[in-house]
Amino acid sequence: MDPRTAETHQLPDVGATLAVAFARDPVLSFLFADPGTRPGLLATFFSARLAGGIGIDETLTVDGLASAAVWVPPLGPDDPGPDFDAAVAAVVAILGEEEAMAKLAALAPLLEAHPHTPHWYLAFVGTRPEGRGRGLASRLIALVTDRCDAEGIPAYLESSDPANVPLYERHGFAVTGEVDIEGGPTIPLMWREPRG
Repeated sequence: MDPRTAETHQLPDVGATLAVAFARDPVLSFLFADPGTRPGLLATFFSARLAGGIGIDETLTVDGLASAAVWVPPLGPDDPGPDFDAAVAAVVAILGEEEAMAKLAALAPLLEAHPHTPHWYLAFVGTRPEGRGRGLASRLIALVTDRCDAEGIPAYLESSDPANVPLYERHGFAVTGEVDIEGGPTIPLMWREPRG
């Protein structure tokens, strides 16, 4: 039951966990609107995103693969971040270039809102339905926020589902703004100062 770092060979299973966990997520439902095809499209999207973060992301799991989190460590201005090219290419291949570019352009304000101060970034955290209500996601969040406190480093996330804001608030995050996605949801932006 202890959280652990996912190994590279586990990333397809981590992607499957996140695809199931995000099946009704407002942002990803905006991106992949058809609920019938969304599960497979999410699996492709997460596989591409996870592959682009190998060697950079801190990908954590708990209780087998019932819950998973993808954290991006603090990056300086010259440090390479995750490679999003494969994820963007997957979205283009799935939706077609015109629709993909329109939806990605609508999501661009999220990227523009991203803070420049070095911080841990919680890109994704999700739990399979059968694992929910057991505090698994909280364990994956606390593992890194405890490190943030010990090292004096802030953390940041976008709550793609506003219903999850109270969960993040319990871990010390506070809403600092929001981004309205044209034709889509409003996304709370959340920042966490380290606790001394």
